[in-house]
Amino acid sequence: MRHSKSKHRGTVITMNWSTALDVKTRVAVGSGARHKLTNVLAQIGAGKRVLIVCQPSTANHWLRDVMSILPSEDFKVTTLEVPDGESAKTSEWLLRIWEHLEGRGFDRQDTIVALGGGAVMDLAGFACSTYMRGLNLVLIPTSLLAQVDAAIGGKTAINLPTGKNLAGTFFFPKAVLADQEVLSSLPQRELTCGLAEVIKYGMIEDTVAKGSDYEKGPRALLEVIEDLVRDNYDYDDPILSGLITSCIKMKLYVVAKDPQETGLRRVLNLGHTVAHGLESETSFALSHGQAVAIGLAQMTKYAVGQKKLEKDALERVKELLIRAELPYEIPKGASKEKLAQAMTSDKKRAGEKIKLVVPHTKLGTVDYETLLPVTELAKLL
Repeated sequence: MRHSKSKHRGTVITMNWSTALDVKTRVAVGSGARHKLTNVLAQIGAGKRVLIVCQPSTANHWLRDVMSILPSEDFKVTTLEVPDGESAKTSEWLLRIWEHLEGRGFDRQDTIVALGGGAVMDLAGFACSTYMRGLNLVLIPTSLLAQVDAAIGGKTAINLPTGKNLAGTFFFPKAVLADQEVLSSLPQRELTCGLAEVIKYGMIEDTVAKGSDYEKGPRALLEVIEDLVRDNYDYDDPILSGLITSCIKMKLYVVAKDPQETGLRRVLNLGHTVAHGLESETSFALSHGQAVAIGLAQMTKYAVGQKKLEKDALERVKELLIRAELPYEIPKGASKEKLAQAMTSDKKRAGEKIKLVVPHTKLGTVDYETLLPVTELAKLL
């Protein structure tokens, strides 16, 4: 059962963000941020046509609300519902979006609004980046995971039969509206799954601060997360609000420094090689957040085994995941051999080696240059 300690009604923070590629994005964070949609479209000089891509679970709660923000006399709004979850990220649904845009006369001044979780961000962003070589893209992430990760950073993708996110582009949105109010419709399980990515940020915070303009607060992010999970929390918890803002800022600074993942941006992949293998091997029976949680624990275990971390670091990570109601072990019955094979399809593979992000020295610091032969991937499990 979800319990709320206090209503959070903080102000919306707006950040104008630029990358080394001289791409500019407006990022609004806070309760009510979605109401900035009309102003954002005016600021970017968008055309009259707007396609809202969403999923049934999102449409039930937020589609009518978002459509009401766009005056009918100013915009021609159409909608397209795609399946919930990873099943939306296919070439078939990509083609349907292209055909929708073509059939309604969209041009490069027009806009796609992605309203939903990470899968919608990925699919709509890929379609937007490739139709006429790029329309305007605005993201309204409706899950915690999407707000702190998928919506930030300009990665778009669909899945292929052999692996997750193998076809994609770097394409930066014109705006991201991360509205904490829309998290109110999430089941507690989904809120919990998003917390896995928040924990990841805590585990890379020192490396990000050292390598970018991100400034740490008076307390380590991991300590703040531990405070959050010690008690019942809900979408409007003020501690969660601060964590969302910190995670978004961290990723913005990382991507500003390294927009195309040639160096520092690889820190964001902590735990994800294991996670993507788990998702593929279990046919997405595990959510992305659950798989990431297991990946974080397995990479910490690997680091301890390689004498890069003290044993108490692993116990701390396990305890945090347990309190957050997230898994930390490979599911019983899962074939480690098949999982290791699935991990060989990771897009971070270079020849016969995979570049990994490995915790070292202390939690908060990672080495993102570790190369592991694909024949030794079982060591991560």
